[in-house]
Amino acid sequence: MSASEEKMNENDMTKSEVVIISNQFSIVVKSLEKGLVDLGYRVSLFEDNTDLIADTMDRNETYIVYLQDSMLGDMKRIQKLYLVSDMIRDQKKNLIFIGSENIRELFVKTFPSIRDILWFNRPVDMKLLALELEKETERIRNNGKKKRVLIIDDDPLYAALVSDWLRGTYLVETATDGMKAITWLAKNTTDLILLDYEMPMVDGPQVLEMLRTERDTASIPVIFLTGNSKKESIERVLSLKPQGYLLKSATKQKLLDTIGAFFAKQQ
Repeated sequence: MSASEEKMNENDMTKSEVVIISNQFSIVVKSLEKGLVDLGYRVSLFEDNTDLIADTMDRNETYIVYLQDSMLGDMKRIQKLYLVSDMIRDQKKNLIFIGSENIRELFVKTFPSIRDILWFNRPVDMKLLALELEKETERIRNNGKKKRVLIIDDDPLYAALVSDWLRGTYLVETATDGMKAITWLAKNTTDLILLDYEMPMVDGPQVLEMLRTERDTASIPVIFLTGNSKKESIERVLSLKPQGYLLKSATKQKLLDTIGAFFAKQQ
């Protein structure tokens, strides 16, 4: 095998495929494609078609949305690209925007939720882009090895506290009531649910019942969170046959130890 062939095989193993999404494949877009290929990436070009892009989600980690200045007066096209971007974010994929400062200002003003997404102004510094691609790809791959925990609790301060305790060790999602959690689970999965026992409207036992009656959520393990340490209360919690329970007064270490022991037992 030649040195060039060995280099190509090495790139194939270490570089992920990058999907460039644009409403037109201009000379600049083709130049971006060539620059990434020269850096060892496998590159695909797609128009802003949600169905076609959805079919690529299982094999790609990184998506670059290239925004043309010609879109400045085309709100329908901008909205379409936003919907594509939102779908990519929902799938926890790496997303990067490239465009001029003018188009960024309009895009962020129209859709503030994309403000924190990585953005490169034109002309693109390919070395900086490649560096960010490597960092984000590594982050996503590491995240793929982490367990995901969904916290369902109507107390936003407590949910935020637990989220901070778990973040870094686990991928963490939060929902402030049962119905929001059910809606989230309709499109996402989790390895464990920390479920507040006492909540208004739809309480923990009702949420658990709804989870157990749906095929896609029936097997998700649940650990109850309860603020009541009385024997009668604990017995009620355990009668629902969760995977465990935690008092809300538990320390950070107790929480981490309990969840860690649960996942270790699963393995």
